[in-house]
Amino acid sequence: MRCTFKTVFYVNGSKERNGIVPIMGRVTINGTIAQFSCKQSVTKAIWDAKGNRATGKSKEAKEVNFALDNIKAQITKHYQRLSDREAFVTAEMVRNAYQGIGTEYETLLRAFDKENAAFAKRVGKDRAKNTYRKYLTVRKYVADFIKYQYKRSDMSMNELTEEFIRDYCLYLKNVVGLAQSSIWIYSIPLKHIVTAAHYNGKIPRNPFAMY
Repeated sequence: MRCTFKTVFYVNGSKERNGIVPIMGRVTINGTIAQFSCKQSVTKAIWDAKGNRATGKSKEAKEVNFALDNIKAQITKHYQRLSDREAFVTAEMVRNAYQGIGTEYETLLRAFDKENAAFAKRVGKDRAKNTYRKYLTVRKYVADFIKYQYKRSDMSMNELTEEFIRDYCLYLKNVVGLAQSSIWIYSIPLKHIVTAAHYNGKIPRNPFAMY
């Protein structure tokens, strides 16, 4: 399906003060809509509603258009980055990413890397080296599985479902060739990371809840 992504700007005439109106932005993606304040204002008389820009070559027009071009570039950048990570991107996700609101979810492999880095510092103290090696192996299995199953390099933790876990276990059995007893052993680090993310409020649900 072809994605429809668009950013437009408009003025809020209901908040006009002395001929000055605030500029608003609107992001649309596949039918989803999100609006936001551009934190910019413009003289209503020089605003071109069709062009989504200020008209003329005045200092005000140049400054307003420069700011809007920058906003549009930032929003496009956030959209592209989210599209690389997420299976489904909404206008609200892009708007929130632009505004710095924490609705973006950490990727699974990034969470693994953070966990493994913290684990490595504890090896020889209160963590065993063999367990650390197992975490590294599981990280590799998960990365290979994502490429095999989804043709991607990583995925958001918010995308994880019970189906993901079932498919991962089948992958370990049918592709990696692990015995049933080993499958659970090489699922424990994944469960630990996902459960911790849910406990800390980073993802809204725990797909391991029934396991």
